[in-house]
Amino acid sequence: MVDKENAEAFDLLEQDILNSASPGIRPGLSRMAKCLSLLGNPQRDFKAIHIVGTNGKGSTASTIASILSSSGLKTALYTSPHLLHMGERLKIEGKIVSSQRWMETWQKVKLVLRENFIAETPPTAFELMTAVAFLILSEEKVDVAVVEAGMGGRLDATNLLGEVILSVITSISLDHTNFLGDTISQIAKEKFSVIRPGKRAIYVGGDFGLEKLFIDSCAKMISEGHIFSRECLVKPAHFSLDGVIYDFWTSKGYFFDSLETKLTAAYQIGNTALAVFVALLLKDIFPGISDETIRSGLLSVSWPGRFEIIRLKNGKVLILDGAHNPEGMAVFAQSLKQVLRPHENITFVTAMMKDKDIRETLKKLCNLPIEKIVCTQVPQLDRSESSHALADIARNIFTKAFIGDEPELNTALCEAVNSHSSYIAICGSLYLIGAIKKILKSDL
Repeated sequence: MVDKENAEAFDLLEQDILNSASPGIRPGLSRMAKCLSLLGNPQRDFKAIHIVGTNGKGSTASTIASILSSSGLKTALYTSPHLLHMGERLKIEGKIVSSQRWMETWQKVKLVLRENFIAETPPTAFELMTAVAFLILSEEKVDVAVVEAGMGGRLDATNLLGEVILSVITSISLDHTNFLGDTISQIAKEKFSVIRPGKRAIYVGGDFGLEKLFIDSCAKMISEGHIFSRECLVKPAHFSLDGVIYDFWTSKGYFFDSLETKLTAAYQIGNTALAVFVALLLKDIFPGISDETIRSGLLSVSWPGRFEIIRLKNGKVLILDGAHNPEGMAVFAQSLKQVLRPHENITFVTAMMKDKDIRETLKKLCNLPIEKIVCTQVPQLDRSESSHALADIARNIFTKAFIGDEPELNTALCEAVNSHSSYIAICGSLYLIGAIKKILKSDL
């Protein structure tokens, strides 16, 4: 976390980048490739682990970075989107890079834009932020960068990384269908296209058809492919609001008993275990990785906005999660079931983006003991579905719960906190989580 003055500096910087960028999402690598070339191709100056997929990318990336840092490596972590300010996107050795450093580096990128993109479409905001991040990583001479893709796939700006030593593909489901394809298979092909020739790749697995597609993709690239679900076994031992503990085996004979992480939620067992598998496969490249550094990295990792627990002064528990598609909401609901005590109800605050599958996503909450759902919207965000439209959808799904329609986010949060429920779950979008975190007050 940075102070208010620094956060405001990041907000101003983000606005300057947005003003200089092409609007929206524009798949393609030509703009980014030209920009990076004019900057001296900084993306080629460091080893990288590339994380793609639909759900679990950020948690997996953050855990990998934490393990590598614990192993003595100068490690960077680049993720998106941010919750409070854009500085959260880039951390080196676990610390946010200063707004001053971002601004100084952005001026170098901005100069390239001014001199070379006058008659051409400039890169998008995500591409420009990524270019700034790559230039900082080059100048900082990091040992390794763990880089989460944006939308993901062959046309993602992060796919221009020059020295990817390992590609990690998390779970794949329907998302960004306007850009990646209408079927799981089409989306998977886009994700698997990041696999690098002759390098290692890991897919979390679990779907036979996609596993075959992954194996075929690795064979075409003469890459060493690993499927987590086939090579690893995980046995949960303990779950609570304070974290999870599990045992872990691999087909190569590795065994860890009672691995512990402070990341709560059932789905973090799979995400963090995937990170452990990644670390084991990297031991020949980074010999500082050991059983001790793996345990230390797991224990010290944090990832805000994903089943994040906030205990309020009135004794109630706020659970913040960025679940925004059917698969993500399903695993979120599973974790909620493990938290709730018998005969206890839960109140939801939700806002979702117009381009998401709202109906199917909300349906994943149907088997929970819901007292109330307060439908709201993210302020100053055109992508956010209106609270009225969201409430109409919710009323058709949840016939026994009270459905509230409150466009003002502050009021929606207060309404939920003042409900009879001991647990208040906030979900539907990471943009919602970021907005909620900005307005949470210590007296709630």
